[in-house]
Amino acid sequence: MNAENANLLGSYSVAHSSAAHSEPPLSVVSQSPVERLLPPESIRPLKILFVTPKGKKEEDTSQKALFSMAIGVLVSITPKQHIIELVDELFGDPINFDGDYDLIGITARTMNVTRAYEIADEFRRRGRKVVMGGVHVSFNYDEAKAHCDSVVCGEAENLWAKVLQDVALGDLQPRYDAKHFPPVKDVPMLDYERIFKASKRGKVDARKSIPIYMTRGCPYTCTFCVTPNFTGRLYRVQSRDTIKEQIETAKRVWFQETKYGSEPWFMFTDENLGVNKSKMYDIMDVLAECHIKFSSFISINFLEEEETVRKLVKAGCVMALVGFESVNQATVDQYDKWKMNAVSNYAKTIKKCREMGLNIQGNFLTNPAIDTYADMAAVEKFVDDNYLMMPIYSILTPYPGTTMYKEYKAKGLIVDEDWDKYTAHNLVIKCENVDPMEYQVRYMRHFIGFYKLSTIFKRVVFNPNKLINLVTSLIFRRNLRDQLNSVLSGKKAPVQQSKTLQPAAALAEENG
Repeated sequence: MNAENANLLGSYSVAHSSAAHSEPPLSVVSQSPVERLLPPESIRPLKILFVTPKGKKEEDTSQKALFSMAIGVLVSITPKQHIIELVDELFGDPINFDGDYDLIGITARTMNVTRAYEIADEFRRRGRKVVMGGVHVSFNYDEAKAHCDSVVCGEAENLWAKVLQDVALGDLQPRYDAKHFPPVKDVPMLDYERIFKASKRGKVDARKSIPIYMTRGCPYTCTFCVTPNFTGRLYRVQSRDTIKEQIETAKRVWFQETKYGSEPWFMFTDENLGVNKSKMYDIMDVLAECHIKFSSFISINFLEEEETVRKLVKAGCVMALVGFESVNQATVDQYDKWKMNAVSNYAKTIKKCREMGLNIQGNFLTNPAIDTYADMAAVEKFVDDNYLMMPIYSILTPYPGTTMYKEYKAKGLIVDEDWDKYTAHNLVIKCENVDPMEYQVRYMRHFIGFYKLSTIFKRVVFNPNKLINLVTSLIFRRNLRDQLNSVLSGKKAPVQQSKTLQPAAALAEENG
């Protein structure tokens, strides 16, 4: 899974302390937070607004989630006496800054944190209490505290009741850190009915995915991924009963059957569904009884066994999202993925999955320090040769909270900390071998090359689920062209860097 593919207000996504954390106030840790908890039902009812901001450079997409999983978790664990309202700027929901709310909860990823700060500042000017959480603020407490009354750091399940109690008693603390509360050892159930009622979304048909997750955590330590440091390396799995109950509730509440299909499509937001094969097989057996379609992140090495692919397809898996990262083994090894990714097996595994009825979506990275334009061309050719569904290309982006961010920051390799640019499509790190603007443009053109008409044609002809392949490819093609135009117009140009080679040198390298 790519670096920041999930978020949270202090729950769901990617973990604990970092060098960016300062020590919490003594009042927060002077005694056990659990010992000071009152019965949750005894707390006076609060009117709570949860906000999902849209980053200023965040692209419009038809594939956005119905709701933030971070917010979904918080809604589900909030005691029933509290009144909840959801606002999601990704869908254009207006924010009522004059609303009579007791608490504003704002989730923040790096790409939308600037907008999150603006929203928080506006509510505080009106005297409202604001709590911020999520991946970015968990690792940037000193930055975030200037914009809110309290920062939630890490997973929120075991500290959220304390936050609500302190709000109700007028004793909100400036920081709540998960490491000072019992560890989160279980995966909480989502209350889909309550989320639906609090949301401004309506029912969806088979073209729109419903977010869900079966597991939490990932034992792998990919340097560009924040999961090991946020959700943690402890792999937790829901029970068969809770999985089935959530799916059936979500189907009843969120899904409507139309001409587009009688089975709902679920998007699994698990960091990596295939960490434990036996548990994954158990989950697949449950899903096979639920009559759904779904897509999920999974490591390529788990797809090398035919039995795994067979179970996925039988369970309703339409698409496996695989982090290939590169088609160069030496590059893969630098990302600490050598245990999972054997480049020599890529094509054979993809072909076998396709023959068995499973689409493969490929996620790839380009790094200006090690990837040349010839490497970009090789990735584009690999996508074309292997008919990958909905392939994603990203520029290496060291997100706060990752091992890579710490290393790049220490070495002075990060040249731009305009968080709005941290969408994984903007060059924010040093580019010393070629001109940064040219690298940005070449990256975008190769990404568009993933969606040239001849490639789309082969993707549709040779893959199962032809309609999905066609529609998603055409949407991606249009959006990518818009992004390239934004770069060329200067709206998304990378920062100027002093030490670069002339563009001609890079062209000569690509042309041999």
